[in-house]
Amino acid sequence: MSQRLWVKLLGAFALIILLGVGVTVLLTRQGTATRFTHFMVDDQMFTPEHLQDDLVAYYQEHGGWQGIDAAFPQVVRHASSGGMMGGVMGHAMGMYDSRILLLDKSGAVLARIGRRGQNSQLPAGVSGLSIRVDGREVGRLLIDGEPMAGAGEGSSDLLTGVTRAALIAGLLAGLVAFALAIVLVRQITHPLAALHDASQRIAQGDLSARVSVQGEDELSQLGGAFNRMASALETQEALRRNLMADVAHELRTPLTAIQGTVEALQDGIFPLTSEGLNPIHEETLLLGRLVEDLRTLAQAEAGHLSLSVAEVNGGELAERIVAALLPSAQQAGIQLTLHVAAALPPLWGDPQRIGQVLTNLLSNALRHTPAGGEIVVQAAAQEKGILFSVQDSGPGIDPADLPHIFDRFYRGDRSRSRVTGGSGLGLTIARQLVEAHAGRIWAESPLPGRETGTIFYFWLPGDRQSQGKPNPQSPIPSPQSPTSSSPTRPSPSPR
Repeated sequence: MSQRLWVKLLGAFALIILLGVGVTVLLTRQGTATRFTHFMVDDQMFTPEHLQDDLVAYYQEHGGWQGIDAAFPQVVRHASSGGMMGGVMGHAMGMYDSRILLLDKSGAVLARIGRRGQNSQLPAGVSGLSIRVDGREVGRLLIDGEPMAGAGEGSSDLLTGVTRAALIAGLLAGLVAFALAIVLVRQITHPLAALHDASQRIAQGDLSARVSVQGEDELSQLGGAFNRMASALETQEALRRNLMADVAHELRTPLTAIQGTVEALQDGIFPLTSEGLNPIHEETLLLGRLVEDLRTLAQAEAGHLSLSVAEVNGGELAERIVAALLPSAQQAGIQLTLHVAAALPPLWGDPQRIGQVLTNLLSNALRHTPAGGEIVVQAAAQEKGILFSVQDSGPGIDPADLPHIFDRFYRGDRSRSRVTGGSGLGLTIARQLVEAHAGRIWAESPLPGRETGTIFYFWLPGDRQSQGKPNPQSPIPSPQSPTSSSPTRPSPSPR
């Protein structure tokens, strides 16, 4: 318990307060004692005992007070303590310059120094120090303006009283400061305690744990970062569970078909001919494509996807992909057209992977465009790169599904029928491949001014130096919408 943060903080505050009180009392006592034992003359601090000793030495050296009037200022300066710094400290403590008189044994003034007043005599009641040589008094030193050491019996009591008052005032101030420290420590440790409790809940599997965030200080920013981390973990956990379920479903469907066909062949329901083995072959190819898609997606998401980067002619690549899928479009009764702008900049990337992106988008459009519809592919220069677009005249995508169409295995058709969609990995792979080329991909649906149709965009940089820089946010104008339209809008099916 003693290792708790609030205990450490309160201990640190208490130590600082005690040190502050101790230093305050010590300096107050020292300053008060200094005012009793020192005096100021010509902006320098002196002790009477030192001056008294120097005057005795002067008398012994000269055999009397001859020349003391002229030498008195030098004798006084010689008795100073601390020099100019001592004078600065004296003024800081509120001390002021005194007037000093040196009298002979008959009471006549021999020398004087100081700026307080012009009279030769000091006020009555001012104490003096006797100057004795060989046991006899040869003069007297009078000082006006500061208390003398031993001048009064109450000086010791006064010093004790000042010390006691400073101690009491310091302790009261320390108590107030400690109370404020408790409040401040609670403001610091309470959010940290809440953060600790929430982290413990997450460690135990409760990913819904969040902390309350108030204010904009560093602790609030830490709480906000924790909440974002917790949300990301919760989302990733949900995606992981969905992924496991989706992979199991996608693998079970062809395996079930293969198992049923094999059992029918074993029971003699189907003849063991090449035609009877065709369903097994088709489902095996489907399994192979699914496994390859999963492998490609895993490599892309982990950043381990290898790219054979070379200079790519975007127009020729689009023409080749469209030509490859044109027979499928004609067989389905769909018009497939291509518009390539002149003077396209060259691309730097993997031509096979870029072609895979365009193939996935075109295959997706063919799957969702009804007979008699139209698909338009465009390639145009934009922002030192090429912007590709694939527009179809299909039913479009529901606005609620549009933000999720690039998620793994996402399909609006909850039955997951292959009649209305593929494995649900094509768009996800397309996004990963585009981002691996430092590009950006997005979709719009339905088309402006219409209730149907979808257009997919993806932009790729035109040179190596552009890769990794921010992608443009505004797409090129949409191509002309197909003239054909459906009389009624069918239920949309996300890609």
